[in-house]
Amino acid sequence: MYVKTASGDDQIRKNGCDIRQLYPWDGVITPPWNSTLCSIRPAESSTPHGHDTDETFIFVAGEGHVRVGEEERPITVGDVIYVPHGTNHIVTNTSESEPLTFVSIYWLQPAA
Repeated sequence: MYVKTASGDDQIRKNGCDIRQLYPWDGVITPPWNSTLCSIRPAESSTPHGHDTDETFIFVAGEGHVRVGEEERPITVGDVIYVPHGTNHIVTNTSESEPLTFVSIYWLQPAA
């Protein structure tokens, strides 16, 4: 069994999020995807951005809204959002007091 603890991991600030890298994980098999635990501070938003990877968000705490391209919708715990590569997106925490937390899983599409 391998265990990763929050107290043992560094947290960084990137794209307007507090991020804890989950995968890749040193000493454990490298999956074909990467993953982070992301938190948006109360009344803040991630930086609008896009990238070369496809991405899935799984919301585990809080509430807010997500914009992917021109489409926007409210989100809450249990919602799952898919973001195609190259699409600008932004996550906004609508709470004034609680963080909005989600798991981000991202991967490169195989070459055609």
